[in-house]
Amino acid sequence: MPALPTSAQLAARIEAHYRAVAAGPMADVPLCNPRLSVRVARLVEWDGVRVAALVMPWAINLLILPGSEPWQAAESLAKTRWRFPSGDYDFVYGADVGFGPYQVCSLFSPALEFDAMETACDTASAALIALLQAPVEPVEARPDAEVSGRRRWLFGRHAA
Repeated sequence: MPALPTSAQLAARIEAHYRAVAAGPMADVPLCNPRLSVRVARLVEWDGVRVAALVMPWAINLLILPGSEPWQAAESLAKTRWRFPSGDYDFVYGADVGFGPYQVCSLFSPALEFDAMETACDTASAALIALLQAPVEPVEARPDAEVSGRRRWLFGRHAA
């Protein structure tokens, strides 16, 4: 079994592939945002897989990539529902000659609303972080929590 690439190596492979796509087939496509380039904004290990936030001129996506265990082959464009701490999300299977099998979930496509690469990367990173966090139950939703008068007022629940 070949050695698993480091996170930095995997990010470099993903970026190299999509830079070639950006310079080639996507170069003159109108849905590309000229203020964006290609960058893996964040790559983390989670529950035996790697999850990446990828910014490209035409989209911002979340990618799931194999970890230490190889994936069984799947048909291209087959959907898989993944359960994350924040909820269930559908990802679409694909394989790439540059970095191997992956599953993708689109966050923004096209990504025309971004004025700067930094903003796009921050948004992609925040989405990945949120994906891996369980939602926080608001204090006022917990039946056993005592809610202060000030908090009731702030949330429009004060007595008239």
